[in-house]
Amino acid sequence: MTEQLRIWAGLQGFLSAAALLSLLLFFALATPFGAERRQWSWLGPVNDWLSVVGAVPWIVAMVLLAGRARAPVWVWVLTGAVAAGIVAGAVVTLLMLAGRATLPLQATVTLPVAVAGYAWMAIVGGYAAGAVAIARWVALFAYVLLAALLLAVAVVGLAFALPESSRTPLFVIGGVVGGLAWAGFPVWWLAVASTAR
Repeated sequence: MTEQLRIWAGLQGFLSAAALLSLLLFFALATPFGAERRQWSWLGPVNDWLSVVGAVPWIVAMVLLAGRARAPVWVWVLTGAVAAGIVAGAVVTLLMLAGRATLPLQATVTLPVAVAGYAWMAIVGGYAAGAVAIARWVALFAYVLLAALLLAVAVVGLAFALPESSRTPLFVIGGVVGGLAWAGFPVWWLAVASTAR
């Protein structure tokens, strides 16, 4: 089972890293919020397709890691709920690619799943480290990523409570912290793949 976990976690890490890279390139080259350059707009759908394809290894890796962690029943319930959210996110992304759903709808479905996925990483990472299934620093890394993501959400939420003229610094802080947390997601799965035992 350890070798299977390494394979699926590594696959998830590489696919999510590729999806993140395509998204970064989309914003850097296609400049969707500025003088749009359509020759690079294909990078957006590439990110979406990589996210859809990555749903399968994400779910399989989650199940394998929860098994290695000897997770209690309530964690298996959480794993099932997050897996259902991942499937829903993949379906709505496919609908968006087919022109039958909007980007705001996709964000409404996928962002809560991402937060739940980070919470799952912290919880299962702790159990997995306790069961000596992964290195203890990998569990600590999951805690840091979850804390950074929650901090980013709180800072951006606070920005909306302030007058519009005062929001920009908080948006920047929240964006940077959230971006670092987002970049840590594939790194965490690659760390699981490299330390699983």
